[in-house]
Parts: sequence; C-alpha cells; structure tokens
Amino acid sequence: MAETHGKVLYLDPFSGIAGDMFLGLLLDLGIDQDQMVEEFERMGLRFDLAVSQVNKNGIAAISTTVTIPADDEDDDEHDHEHGHEHGHDHGHDHGHDHEHDHGHDHGHDHEHDHEHNHEHDHEHDHEHNHEHDHEHDHEHNHEHDHWHDHEQGHHHDDVADDEAHAHGRSMSVDEIHEILDLLSEPTRSKAKAMFDALIEAEAQVHGSTVESVHLHEVGAVDAIVEIVGAVKGLELLGVSHVVSGIVNTGTGFANMAHGTYPVPAPATAELLKGVPQRVDSFSSIRKELVTPTGALILSHLVDEFSPISMTVDQVGYGAGKRDLDIPNVLRGFLGYSASGDSVKRLALLESNIDDMNPELYGNLMDLLYRAGALDVFFTPVQMKKNRPGVRISVLSEVHVKDVIINTLMKESSTLGVRVSYPERFEAEREIINVQTDMGTARVKVAHFHGETVNISPEYESCRLLSHESGVPLKEVYAAALQAAREQIPGREAQN
Repeated sequence: MAETHGKVLYLDPFSGIAGDMFLGLLLDLGIDQDQMVEEFERMGLRFDLAVSQVNKNGIAAISTTVTIPADDEDDDEHDHEHGHEHGHDHGHDHGHDHEHDHGHDHGHDHEHDHEHNHEHDHEHDHEHNHEHDHEHDHEHNHEHDHWHDHEQGHHHDDVADDEAHAHGRSMSVDEIHEILDLLSEPTRSKAKAMFDALIEAEAQVHGSTVESVHLHEVGAVDAIVEIVGAVKGLELLGVSHVVSGIVNTGTGFANMAHGTYPVPAPATAELLKGVPQRVDSFSSIRKELVTPTGALILSHLVDEFSPISMTVDQVGYGAGKRDLDIPNVLRGFLGYSASGDSVKRLALLESNIDDMNPELYGNLMDLLYRAGALDVFFTPVQMKKNRPGVRISVLSEVHVKDVIINTLMKESSTLGVRVSYPERFEAEREIINVQTDMGTARVKVAHFHGETVNISPEYESCRLLSHESGVPLKEVYAAALQAAREQIPGREAQN
C-alpha cells in the first residue's frame, strides 16, 4: 500500500452545491461545533442556525437553515443599533441522542439544541454577558442598486427566497467588510475574498459598480454565515487539499425578483467561470442546483477538479432543499491522498510562431499565467523555409484549456493551437522555515512514496536574506540547505 500524505476532501456535486449543503456536509463529517460557534460569535450578528438530520431519497443527510429572528425582521431603520446577537438554534437530530443545552447569555442568544441518540445529557449553561453594541449611523443616498437575483444559499423559487425579498433593509459592501474584519485569520481574508467575488459578479451581471451593490440583510447574513462556515469548517477538519468532480448545475429557468432567468442564474454563471460543469439542456432535472455561495466554494476553496486516488476515512452528506428524482445531497469523501500512485491528467497547448514581435512574448506569458497556466515556456525552433521561430508551450489544468486557447489566439500571432493530454506524476511538496545565521529562510521539501526526494531553498527568500546581510546568495543557499537537512532527521536528499 502506498504511503499517504495530506488530508483531502473530495466533493461529489452530482446534485449541485449550495452553501447550506456544504455547511451540512462539514457538520456531518464531524467539525467541532463549539469552535465554529466561537468564530460566528466574533461577527456580532443575530441569526438562528437550525441544524437537523433529514432523509433525501433514502440517504440521511444534514440540513442547515439560517434565519434572522422575527423581532429583527421588521426593523427597516437605516439609523440603527446592531446589538449583534447570535441566535444559533442547532437542532441536530442525528439519531444519537446527545442533548447539549447551551444557554449562552452573551447577548448572543445561542440555543444549541443538539439531539444525538447516545443517551448523554450534557447541559452547559454559560453566562458570558458579552454586549456587542455597535452603532452604525448609515446615511443612504438610495442611489444604490439593490440586487436580489442571487439566492445566497436558497433556491430562487423557494419560500425562503420570497421571504428574503420582503425585507427592505439592505447591507452595503462596507458594512459586510466591517463584520468580516472581526473574524480571525486566515478565515477573515478568505471570507472577504469570496464575498468580494460575489459582489463583483453581481455588479458585472447588472452592469453596475461594486460600490452601488447592496444586498438584502436576510440574504447577506445567510451568505456570510455560509461563507464563514465553509472556510472555518475546512480549517477545523484539518483539510489541506480540496478536490471536486464535475458539478451538476441543473437546467431550466428560475424565478427571481427581476423576472425569470435561465439556470444557472446570471451571478452564479459568472462565479462558475473556470469550473467544470455538466451542462445539459435536455436533462430531466429542470431545477436550479447551484447557488452563488455554492459557486463561490467551488471557485475559491477547491484546489483542483480531477480524478483522485485516496484512502477514504469518512463519507458525509449535506442536504439540499430540493425534492428530486435523485438525492439532493452534496456528498464528500474525507481521507488521505495516495500521492505516490496518483497520476494527474493535464492539458498541453502548443503553437509555433515565426512572425511575432519579440517584445510581445513577455506580456503573453503574464497573461497566460493569469488565465490559469501552470507552466509556460518558449523553445527556439527552426520552421519551414528555414525561418527561426518560437514554440509556445503551455501546461494547464484540463478545465481551463479553453481560456488558454482564447488567450493564445487573441494575444499572439498564431493561427492554431495543438492540444494533447499528458500525464504527470507529482511529488508531495511542503514549505518549511529554517533558521540560518542570516535569518529565517523558506525551503521547499518534496516527498515521493514516503521518502524525502528533494530539498530546495526558495530563491526569493534567500535573495532577500543575501540583500539584507551582504552574504553572497550562494552561501545563503548552502546555509539554508544545511539547516533544512538538519531539521529533517533521517532524511537524506539530493539537492
């Protein structure tokens, strides 16, 4: 059996993906709920998170629903005080029978009603009395575009979405950033990047600006909880790599605030750029299966879309809100990658050019990397009529092949692109910090079949130490390499 490295989560979105489905999946895989709640508390938001076990076509799955308590829903004042109270109502009925009755009097209203069938009764009564009273004096010009075309965790023709549109209060990008800034790192940075992408997609679809986009409070809170839960949940599971299969987006039309639109919804389609999708307009499932938060998870938290060799320890299911011919669940496999035996299929795109201005090659390389290229290299070749030319070679993930081809056609003088699909065996790589007399250096360590096969100091790290200390770069390299070998006992590797 091959050595395994790295905790991996493999997503199987055969029935779509939404933020609530992903959060349910993480809960089913056993994340520490107390730590998750602790992260939610940092934001000072008032909401209820209901968690329960449901049956989807014979599969037991965890369902999650985010709501704002009724006493907050009718408050449409823009000059308001946020008491920032959380009301997390977790009604877990996993067939275990644990009763955790957490009555947290934080000013956060946490009611955790976990019923797991293990016949343990745990009662936790914490009185922390944390009052998060933030006063926001918002003067809105009302020259904003209040877009509601995204379901943010719900499907457009669900009752939950209709309720969201009934509330007048909205949240601006600055308000959302203010809330996310209260999170711990790295959750804060990742969550902000995902929310910024959501706002940009909304602005792009509606021909507006990021500054003018405001979200309904109900939908915004829903998306915040699902995005923060997704990022923090992966961290709590200790996942180092997320892989996904092709996502089923569904087909047909969805009813939204501004009319009826094709599936996937416009903002969702924008967010799914670069993500492999099963697009079948003749499918019997005439429903929307991917929400914007689901699309954000795929585009921002998934590291690759490809087959994988792994040892599976757990299988979890997050429930969607649909009743379909197939189970509306997001399935996830948690385990370890068998990197020594895994083969990665890539796309190799090549073109020979003999008539392009040499000054354009540098810009072309930059654009190809931005388009998703893993590697770009230029090789001198001798072409017909004995003309000197350049072979442009681009290595990429299969799912970004079309974007790479489009970039080559637009930004170079080529008239065609050859595509092949090589296999690549990869060593597991990690970055370690080592101490030298010149300071801390970063070193890349490669493992294959359970052995350390290469140790390589990082150029930029060593160059900076050389510049600051005045020690020649080659001596910094040698010192970093020696320190790394000493830090990895029993491992000898060729440089």
